[in-house]
Amino acid sequence: MAVGAGPGSFTGLRIGFAAVQGLAFGLELPVVAISTLQVMAETAVRKQGLSYGLVIVAVLDARMGEFNCGCYRIEENGHLSAMKDDQLLNAQEALKLINGYEHCVVVGEAAALELPTFINVYPDAVDLLKIAQRGFVTDLARPIDEIELVYLRGADAWQKRKRIRIV
Repeated sequence: MAVGAGPGSFTGLRIGFAAVQGLAFGLELPVVAISTLQVMAETAVRKQGLSYGLVIVAVLDARMGEFNCGCYRIEENGHLSAMKDDQLLNAQEALKLINGYEHCVVVGEAAALELPTFINVYPDAVDLLKIAQRGFVTDLARPIDEIELVYLRGADAWQKRKRIRIV
């Protein structure tokens, strides 16, 4: 089994993870946890026919002026390799990251960055499966209780605003 482990929306990640968690526990199956940003990059490679040597910067709008960003290079064998850990950046930092690569394609939710061009692509389960198959071969599958979701923004961002009661 495989699961998109984030980053992404808190609720979406929890729902997907809960479904996989129930199946993995019940069937005693190992799971490969995969970055949402890596799946987006893989989807762009497949849908756009991107090739060797190109750097893909996958972007998810995290709201509040921040962006989840992941950088991947297309290797000679066609697989993606992570160039950096997925990270949460403000708009200025995200643009600096993108502009730091000479041959770069930006994919995902990048409209708020006001880039001249980007490919609007979302993660596709077909590509999650492709990455998961490689993960099983390279021994990345783990028991579900060892897998943690990736929330790049701190947990305090999800706490509901506390009401102040005036007496």
